Amino acid sequence: MTSIEEYRLNILYHLDEEDQNLIEKVVLSCQNFTTNYSLFHNETANVLEYLSYSCNFCEEQDIDRLWALKVCDMPSRTIFNICVYVLYITILIVAVIGNLLVVYVVWGTSKLRTVTNYFIVNLAIGDLFMAFFCVPFSFLSTLILQYWPFGFYLCIIVNYFQAVSVFVSAYTLVAISIDRYLAIIYPLRPRMTRLKSKLIILVVWILSLTTTLPVAIFSDLMEPSVNFYRIYNLKVCQEDWSQFKQEAGAIYSSALMLLQYFLPLTVLIFTYLRIAIVVWGKKDLGETPARIDRLAKGKKKCPMVCLFLA
Repeated sequence: MTSIEEYRLNILYHLDEEDQNLIEKVVLSCQNFTTNYSLFHNETANVLEYLSYSCNFCEEQDIDRLWALKVCDMPSRTIFNICVYVLYITILIVAVIGNLLVVYVVWGTSKLRTVTNYFIVNLAIGDLFMAFFCVPFSFLSTLILQYWPFGFYLCIIVNYFQAVSVFVSAYTLVAISIDRYLAIIYPLRPRMTRLKSKLIILVVWILSLTTTLPVAIFSDLMEPSVNFYRIYNLKVCQEDWSQFKQEAGAIYSSALMLLQYFLPLTVLIFTYLRIAIVVWGKKDLGETPARIDRLAKGKKKCPMVCLFLA
């Protein structure tokens, strides 16, 4: 027996006889039982299962009375809510302040404007999008209220930029791993220029904005088939693919999972595993650009015998 069922049953048995009879009549009607069947006085009857089903899914005319009598309410989750408040607020503050500091320090210091740091700044911007569009809205709508109170347009904006931020973060990590891979595996090759890194960042954003565009197009306010939402006229924000074939939404979700998770994960595993094998295996990494410069300067000052010895 769950805490929700215990809570509802406790309320049920504290009602007066008239209200109990009404509830019994509604629940029996939802279960298609005859009216002479005694629900609350039959030990074999699964009262809690019948009551939960009636509260959530039954469409009898008097089902609203069960909600009015509060036998369909959920138990208070004060301790859980306090823990969630503290955790989410902490995550939001740390994410916003930390990523803003990264952007400020890199762009405020000319020496830090390197290829790698450009990618790190882009990653920080993606994390900021996640902090602004995911943490507060998911926190309130999913964990606390269990419905969407922010309206139609914010539903589209939040859903869209949540998906965009995931893509930006994933593909920026891929770009960083490839940059590290090329620098370590092929140290004698010219490094990526800052212009190329900016172009890569631009491509990452274009791909992220276009690939997730269906999320914005098909996001809508919908009423789940649960009485709680129907009775209180509440909506949730989710994608609505009903105008297409049933498989359309599943196909797009699978494609998103492949592009934003499995593909980046495969690239990251390959690049960092290859780097680890080279570094830990102590293979010859070649001469670094700094060492090549030092050797070139030394050879200009050194006689022929020095060149031979070098």
